[in-house]
Amino acid sequence: MDVLLDRERLREARDTLKTAKADFEDAGSINDTLESAIGTPQGKSKLRDRVGWFESNWSGNRDDLTESVENVYKRLDGIIEGWDEWEAQASAELDSKEGGS
Repeated sequence: MDVLLDRERLREARDTLKTAKADFEDAGSINDTLESAIGTPQGKSKLRDRVGWFESNWSGNRDDLTESVENVYKRLDGIIEGWDEWEAQASAELDSKEGGS
């Protein structure tokens, strides 16, 4: 049985997960910047308060998602590293057999 594994696509997926994790982690500070930018136009803070409310409610979910993304990233990275190591070992064994013949 042959195993076909497109490691380049796996690396791309891993990189995307890394970017997603960073974006989730940065979202809180982006929200703070947004709240500051909104300010209190005409002395009213309803929109700013609503943005703050959204951030408070979203924060816990974002933390859970960030953790899940990190777990998938680690597993995917382990698969890629495992296959890379296996390929290097198999190649070294093949080279040593060809050199010894």
